[in-house]
Amino acid sequence: MTTKTITMKTTMIIEKSKWFPSEYKADIHAVVLIAPGLNLLPSKMDQLAHFLASKKCDVLRISLGNKPDLWTETFSDAYDEALEHAEILQRPLYFLGFSLGALLGVHYLIRHPHHKFQKAILLAPATHTNLWNLIPAFLGNFFPKLKIPSLNLPNYRQSSSTTLFEYKKIYDLQNQIKNNLKNDKNEINIPTLLIFNSQDELVDTHKLSKFADLNPMWTTVKLTNYESLLPKKYHHLIIDSEAIGAEGWEKVLKSLTGHLSL
Repeated sequence: MTTKTITMKTTMIIEKSKWFPSEYKADIHAVVLIAPGLNLLPSKMDQLAHFLASKKCDVLRISLGNKPDLWTETFSDAYDEALEHAEILQRPLYFLGFSLGALLGVHYLIRHPHHKFQKAILLAPATHTNLWNLIPAFLGNFFPKLKIPSLNLPNYRQSSSTTLFEYKKIYDLQNQIKNNLKNDKNEINIPTLLIFNSQDELVDTHKLSKFADLNPMWTTVKLTNYESLLPKKYHHLIIDSEAIGAEGWEKVLKSLTGHLSL
């Protein structure tokens, strides 16, 4: 059930995590954990969840909530739930994350080298963001509760604003990944599909491409959204057919199908 909490300044929509069981009960291919982006309505990942369910996957689409200090704990709990289900079915566990969700997935993969994910899909991961994102992250040290208006379209966003503390948390997660890679020399040692738009407003796609090139098990797919049906185009938003158009969406689904051998 979805509930709304309305204040004078901010409208917040809280959605719960949700399972999307496949109709092919006797022939499940895999279990997939899906994680959404920052201030994104989790249900906006449901188009992907329904597609994967139609391809004989049981899908757990999670909600990260609006408490940044609990993001990693929420992800870890969801991983445990999805893994238990995969082990009961004796099927592989896959991961798909968008933006912040992809960042949390990479953070988990690197911090837990004995994880049981067998494949991953990263959509515009927030592992490498543009320099201007450092400004709200820095200010989050001093004004963590200060909110800045969300630029995302109203029907895609969870809230009309985002706290500076959320940006600071993203920066902290990025640094933790860098430190682990530097100190432990961990690699994301599973087949990983990276999908992004080269014109992404938030992601530093040059650094992201260089990072991907260091991982021999990564495959990169670049998109455009010139066919987007939205009233305003956001190159970072690559999660449904409306955002990137029919041709781009077909490319995404074909890439997912091939990568996961569905």
